[in-house]
Order: sequence, then C-alpha cells, then structure tokens
Amino acid sequence: GCKLNCVKVGQTLTLTHNERERRIEQVKVAKTAFDNEVNQRRQIFDQLPRLVSSILRTLEASGAKPEKLDDARSFAHQLIGSSPKNRQPLPAEKTDKPAVHRSRLQLAYVSKADSFSKLVKAVLSEPLYQPREINLNQAGLEAKVKELNQLNQQVAEARTRWSQSLIGRNKVMYRQDVSMIKTAKAVKKYTRAIYGHDSQEYALVKSLSFTKPTK
Repeated sequence: GCKLNCVKVGQTLTLTHNERERRIEQVKVAKTAFDNEVNQRRQIFDQLPRLVSSILRTLEASGAKPEKLDDARSFAHQLIGSSPKNRQPLPAEKTDKPAVHRSRLQLAYVSKADSFSKLVKAVLSEPLYQPREINLNQAGLEAKVKELNQLNQQVAEARTRWSQSLIGRNKVMYRQDVSMIKTAKAVKKYTRAIYGHDSQEYALVKSLSFTKPTK
C-alpha cells in the first residue's frame, strides 16, 4: 500500500541524497588538489626567467664560443622571450574555461619545460661551463629539469582525478536510472498520484524544479 511505497521512496531518496553528497565532496577535494598543483607549478615556472638569465651570464663568463651562446640564447628565447617587454606570461588556468583551453595551457607548460631541458643540454655540452653554484652546476640544472617535468605530470594527474570525480558526480545526479533528477521527478509524480493534484502534500513539491544545468 501507500505506507510501504512511501517507505521505499523515502529510502531511495535518502540513498540518492547520501550518494550525491559523497560525490560532491569528492569533486571538492579533487578540485582543491588540482588548484594546489596548478599554483605550485605556476610559482616554480615563474622563477625560470631569473634562473635562465643567470645561466646565460655564467655561460658567457666562462668563455664559451659565440655559436654556443647563440644556441643557448635561442632556447632561452623560446622559454622566456627576447626581452622583458616581449615576454608573454602564461595565462591563469581558469577552471571555468573549456577543456581545450586547459589542454593548450598544459602544452604551453610542457613546451617551456622542453625548452629549458634543451637549454640545459646545450649549456652542459660546453666544457668551459663549470660553475660552483649549486643551482647552476650540472646536478642542479638536471634536478630542475626533472622538477619541471614532474610538476607537469602532477598537474595532469590531478586534472584527471578531478575530471573523473566530475563524471562520477554527473552520473549520480543526471544519468543513472536512480539519479537525483530522475528520482526527484518520480517523487513529484508519485505524490500527485497518491494525494491528488490539489492536495497540500503535492503543493509542497510541485513548484520545485529539477533540471540539469547547462554548464
């Protein structure tokens, strides 16, 4: 009867609500982790221009040939631009932009890491380049190349986890047979069928709207 059906409906609503809350919390956690990785990467990459300038000055002071200096400057230009006025900073990684924007931004960081790696290889191939500074010697530069690649990898992995959490949330809320929207609409129809269109019970729920957002 109605009592038994009402219990089943109530149980379904409770389960759907709990699952929805769990999925939403997963999205929040994944989004926060993604933002943290993005911010950390941006901070490290923003320090590259100063490091590159130090590398070039050290290479020049070592007595490297003009050809070697030209190669190094070419990779530096790819990385930071020819002058402060011409440098184009990487755009902020806004999460409300389309996926294609985030993909291009990821490629921009990957490209910069690749240019820095090429710069390091060119510089370290010069026998006269023998600085004592930890951040400029071979070990320091190779460690920086590894760090940049690792930062890009961490952002990519965090983005994947965030995307997967969004997919899981959307399934619960919109796509499953017992999704939040389908369940809510079914409850409205059920309330109307049991209590009538003009009942106080139906009046409590009939104005509620359950639709999938456009974004």
